[in-house]
Amino acid sequence: MAVPSEGCEECGLPEIWLCGRDGIRHQFQQPLSALNLDQRDECFALVFARANTITECKSCRAELARLFSVPTFWWTQYCKRANGYFGSQEIVLGGDSPPGITTWARFLIKLVQGGDDYTWIKLNIMTHSVSAKNQIMMVFDATESTRERLLASLMDDGRNEEMTDLFWIYHRILNDVMDLHDQSIWGLRTHVRTVERSSSERSLSDKSSAESTADRPNYRKLHDLARHAIHIAETTATTINTIHGIVAAHGEYMKASTDTSDSFQSIARRVQNRLLLYSQVALGLQNRAVATKDRLHNEIQLSFNMVTQNDAATTIDIGLIAKEDSTVMRKIAYLTMVFLPATFVSAIFSTSFFNFNPELERWRVSEMFWVYWACSAPVTLVAIASFRFWGRA
Repeated sequence: MAVPSEGCEECGLPEIWLCGRDGIRHQFQQPLSALNLDQRDECFALVFARANTITECKSCRAELARLFSVPTFWWTQYCKRANGYFGSQEIVLGGDSPPGITTWARFLIKLVQGGDDYTWIKLNIMTHSVSAKNQIMMVFDATESTRERLLASLMDDGRNEEMTDLFWIYHRILNDVMDLHDQSIWGLRTHVRTVERSSSERSLSDKSSAESTADRPNYRKLHDLARHAIHIAETTATTINTIHGIVAAHGEYMKASTDTSDSFQSIARRVQNRLLLYSQVALGLQNRAVATKDRLHNEIQLSFNMVTQNDAATTIDIGLIAKEDSTVMRKIAYLTMVFLPATFVSAIFSTSFFNFNPELERWRVSEMFWVYWACSAPVTLVAIASFRFWGRA
């Protein structure tokens, strides 16, 4: 923002667009202190400046406050970090002239293109309206898309008759703000709907356990979308409060106006009705934003529950397989208990109870063979009983 006649080198010259009753646009750069709209016929000036550089320049800040009644708190950190607000104050002109008005407003919109791809759109504006013939709107740190949008909204022929109401700028700006909020909310809704469809496809598919594990939800993406949904719901709710402030200020302006002409009253009512309309539109958008956020939260919960259910089913399958293995091992253990004691006894005795006589070509069994059974049978029974007892324990 340049304030001396030669301009401030650090802040640079602002970009100024002028449009009079003839509807012809004039674009140039010069210090705002040299901008005189009193000599023009119902002229509106749209100024694009850089607030980030002006904040660091004490001389430019002081000159801006002198020319446009900028309050000191407008430069504070909490105003710069706010997600939306509206304020106004009267300009006392002296004599019998009706007071002018200075307003400042801020809107913040988040556009989501993907999980990690998003854009913050900031609309930081200030209006200075001494009369219908002397109106200036300053836009700070506007992007190229915001700049083109505002030029199209405010620099048309239809604004001439509306300029008698010093709040005419806001009902046009709110049209753009509502459009951006609509893009923001429905853009998020598209991503949420994609997540919902993918969940439905996963629930209906007959994939194996390994494939289901590989096809689990992308929780990082879901939580990024949830963060975007929280921001969008927050900024939409703030926009509603901002519009309420604009409606209230315009209502006070209508009551305090001394212009009783039918044309002014008609235009003022038109502007008021438009502001009320955008208040209702913003409320509907907020409801849509909250519903989208709740849908996403529900989808995240569903994803957690589905994964938990799949994990539980996998755990049950593992348990059944382990149970089958345990049954087989128990059978093997029983067989071991049957043969091991007898083998143990036979090893202890190291005695052969069977003898083959080649000459007679027949087997002979020892008369003491009963000792084998007398020892091995009780030991086997005791081993099996002990195994069953300890198994139950």
